Amino acid sequence: MSNNSEWYIFETLPDKSSSVLNAPVQLGPFASEKECCDLLTSMKDIPRFRNSSLEVHKKSQRREPRFKLELPVKICRSPSEKKFHPAYTLDVSRQGARLAGLTEPVRLDEVLQIQCGRHSAPFRVIWIGSAHTSIEGQAGVECLAPEANIWNIELSNHVDDEPLLREIAVARAVQSRLFPQELPPLQTLDYDGDCVQARIVGGDYYDFFDTAAGEVAFVLADVSGKGVPAALLMANLQGALRSNSGVGSGDLPRWLSAVNRHFYRHTENNRYASLFLGCYSDAPRTLRYVNCGHNPPLLVRNNGAVDRLHPTATVLGLFRDWKCSVAETHLEAGDVLCSYTDGVTEARGQNGDEFGEARLVEILNQHRQHQSAAILRSVQDAVRQFGEGEQEDDLTLLVARGR
Repeated sequence: MSNNSEWYIFETLPDKSSSVLNAPVQLGPFASEKECCDLLTSMKDIPRFRNSSLEVHKKSQRREPRFKLELPVKICRSPSEKKFHPAYTLDVSRQGARLAGLTEPVRLDEVLQIQCGRHSAPFRVIWIGSAHTSIEGQAGVECLAPEANIWNIELSNHVDDEPLLREIAVARAVQSRLFPQELPPLQTLDYDGDCVQARIVGGDYYDFFDTAAGEVAFVLADVSGKGVPAALLMANLQGALRSNSGVGSGDLPRWLSAVNRHFYRHTENNRYASLFLGCYSDAPRTLRYVNCGHNPPLLVRNNGAVDRLHPTATVLGLFRDWKCSVAETHLEAGDVLCSYTDGVTEARGQNGDEFGEARLVEILNQHRQHQSAAILRSVQDAVRQFGEGEQEDDLTLLVARGR
């Protein structure tokens, strides 16, 4: 690394006769003296530090290198709240990170649950950038479980700013933007989706299309392969779906036929994607769908009965001549629809057995009175608790609940 020093702010408290009862604080590390001094200046205006001495100290030989990586993260303020807010990192290490893009203010010494991809860990806020400084809107966090390595990157064998790490970070950030950033509103359906990738990038894909007033299209797909090759195909598929979405829900066969032609022409002969596309209309509470060789989504009725939305076409990308049929069903209040990739049902436990569809149905039935986001998290938690060791495949879910 070009800079082997890091900067800290140390507090020295008055003598024991002082009324200050707080333990002295140590803030840092900071990457530059300027960042450290900017924060020190703003801290002197805080009553908590008026009767103590604040000093800037320089340390050499970092305990562990930090890397300038911009990774998307989700922040939960409390385990009971279970509401995540987006942010991103500016630099990371096993010991902590510097955050930016915070949508809600954080407090000094507050413990946050930070999720990056499929990993999460508790972090403590150790400094906050103040207004009118170069670090305004940023926060430094210390990992309370550094062994978790939530960045999912082997940091010990790389040097700062190594091109490969930067390229990986860019690829991850780009793919994260391919997933939906907002949920088009519906009056009679509550829905959510999420993808927990097994690697830095992957081939699972989900999306929401606002096709008309009171109508949303749901897409969930699984591209063949893993890692970077699958991620490239996933981006290809996403682009084809988006560019042909103008056809709309009025002609699903035409829409998907155009996607198949694109995928067939621009991918290798052995590459394909299974896909479920469903268009839900508010007023009649109707779901019209095409299942292209994908796992049958589960429709758990309010009375506990289960309908399976079986394939109505073969996979996309393998055949030049491709046809599909459109099926239809209804979602009443309390009905739960779950579309998923095989990373859910094929997750393996300690004895080598699979999580399976039966366990998934059981979880959906147990939590079908909850909101879609809570149901989705319950499934993810159940799969994580069931699985042992490294996640082998992407885990992607789309959950919708009638209201």
